[in-house]
Amino acid sequence: MRKILLLATFVALPVLGYSQIFQEDFDGNGPGIAAWTTIDADGLTPASGVDFITNGWNRIDRDGTDGGFGGPAGNYAAMSTSWYTPAGTSNDWLISPQIAISGASPTLYWDVKAQDPDYPDGYKIMLSPTGGNTVADFTVELYNTAGENSWWTSRALSLTPYIGQNVRIAFVNNSNDKFMLIVDNIKVDYTYVEPPITYCGPLSFIDIFGDPADEPITLVNFAGINNVTSNALGTGTSHEYFLSQTATVTQGQSYDITLKGNTGGNWENSFVVFIDWNQNGTLDDAGEVYEVTQTIQNSNGTDAIQAVHSITVPANALPGNTRMRVKKLYGTIDDDPSLTAPCIGGAYGQAEDYTVNVLASSLATHEVTKKNASFRVYPNPVTQILNIDSQEKIQSVSVFDATGRNVLSSEVNQAKYNVDLSKLTSGTYIVTVKTENGSQSAKVIKK
Repeated sequence: MRKILLLATFVALPVLGYSQIFQEDFDGNGPGIAAWTTIDADGLTPASGVDFITNGWNRIDRDGTDGGFGGPAGNYAAMSTSWYTPAGTSNDWLISPQIAISGASPTLYWDVKAQDPDYPDGYKIMLSPTGGNTVADFTVELYNTAGENSWWTSRALSLTPYIGQNVRIAFVNNSNDKFMLIVDNIKVDYTYVEPPITYCGPLSFIDIFGDPADEPITLVNFAGINNVTSNALGTGTSHEYFLSQTATVTQGQSYDITLKGNTGGNWENSFVVFIDWNQNGTLDDAGEVYEVTQTIQNSNGTDAIQAVHSITVPANALPGNTRMRVKKLYGTIDDDPSLTAPCIGGAYGQAEDYTVNVLASSLATHEVTKKNASFRVYPNPVTQILNIDSQEKIQSVSVFDATGRNVLSSEVNQAKYNVDLSKLTSGTYIVTVKTENGSQSAKVIKK
């Protein structure tokens, strides 16, 4: 199995919180990796390409080779590998010092990425409720994923059930014959702050010689966005971010998107639009990819040649702000299926990112009835604390006002949860509960 060091640079988005119980950024803020316990429980031999990882977990410079680990230079993180000779399953533990859990809603935050998208390492996070630092002491699983994103991603989970306890937290690489996992900016805060959603990118568009081959998008017109940009070729602006420009849409409604671009001559170009309707940081879930049926050809980007496509907002799209990506590429989707991949660039094209604000179609469409509800909220109307009981483990709770604005969010990881609504003004709100089986919402009256 062959792995390569990826040279694309991804920028971590740090999570900003309030008072901290514990932090470790491996750069001097925190006790340092020497205070952590590392256990190489698998005893396997790292492959020659990753044999610099000698203790199960090592402190490494995120710059790596030419920014290969996501940079910047001088920013350190903890790295583990699951690429062994001979192949095997990793069982490498990175165990924190003891942490005294306190506060109103203590929360664990961390930044993480798998180095290779083709061989993404998975991991689990374990907790030792007794504060012991042997593998046997870790009896609680807090988190588990079979494969992490290949770009820096910020994550969070609640430690509320462990208030008053001295615990240890372990990051465990348990992957089978993958590549490398990197963890950074670990901290525990007294209160919960919604971590930013991170998206793959920036995308690169280069020719066979590795030179910039951006052929720009020159017009995006959609639901309030009307962005006209330069038609200059080969400027090195493969991926542009216009996140301050917002399209406003309503659940269940349809909107036309009009697109133009420079084709660099008499060549056929195609567009694909990606919109993260469920706000999970992934742009190609079911119903989020729009293949624009019209193509453009022999256009300089300023003429009348354009592609128009209708986009229907799903009725269950989460209210609030989310990400839209427009991607233009030489050729057609039949010729190059990678055009429909939101995280892959290519030759001769460009990508642009925008913000989309989703409004609820009506409060009534979100109300959960007794017949179909998998959770209940009470009391309703509520003055301060809203109780949520679910038949399934709750992943997150979000509260939206009547305009669709997200006013409260919490990561939960338990079946029962209490939401403090005391600081909200009186009115009607939508409470959306997300579980592993999807999302449901309820209308709540705040007195």
